[in-house]
Amino acid sequence: MEHLRRPPMFALAAALFILTIGSLTGAALVVLQDSLYAFARREIVKRPDVHGFAGTELIDERRIKEVADQANTALRLLHTHALGIGMLIFIATLVVANLAIRPRAQSVLCAMISLGAIYPLGWLVLTWLIPYWGVDRLRTPVEWMFFVPFGGLLVAGLCGAVGYYLIGVFKRARRP
Repeated sequence: MEHLRRPPMFALAAALFILTIGSLTGAALVVLQDSLYAFARREIVKRPDVHGFAGTELIDERRIKEVADQANTALRLLHTHALGIGMLIFIATLVVANLAIRPRAQSVLCAMISLGAIYPLGWLVLTWLIPYWGVDRLRTPVEWMFFVPFGGLLVAGLCGAVGYYLIGVFKRARRP
C-alpha cells in the first residue's frame, strides 16, 4: 500500500494558523459578542460625520445599528472564511503533494494555495476598522489588499492543480 505524502511544512503551518484564527474568532463570538457589539456601537456614535448621520434620533439609530451589524457580519465572515480556507489549504496541498508532477511545480502550487490563508484577514481588518472609517471607505482598499491578491492566488493555485491533474489523466488515457 502506498502512503500519502504530506504537504510542505509551510502549507501545514498556513492551514493551522488560519484554522486557529477561525477557532479563536468563533470563541470570541460566543463569549464576547455583546461586548464587541457595544464597543463597535460606541465608536460608531463618536463618528457621525464618517457614518452619515442625519441628526435625527430615529434615523440615526437605524444607521448606527446598520453599521454595527456590518462590523459584526465581518467578524462572522472572518470566522467562517478562516475555518473554510484553513481546511481548503490543508486538503488542496495534500492533493498537490500527491500529484505526479515535478517537485518544483508542487512547491509553487502549494505556496500559491497557502498564501490564501491571508485572504480571511481582510475580514478582520473590516471588523476592526468599520466603526472608525465606515464600510464604504474600506471596501475597495481591503478588496485590493486582501481579497483580490490572496484569494486570486488561492484560486489560481487550485486551477493549476486541476490543470496538472487533467493533463496526467489525459496522458494516462492515451497510453496503450
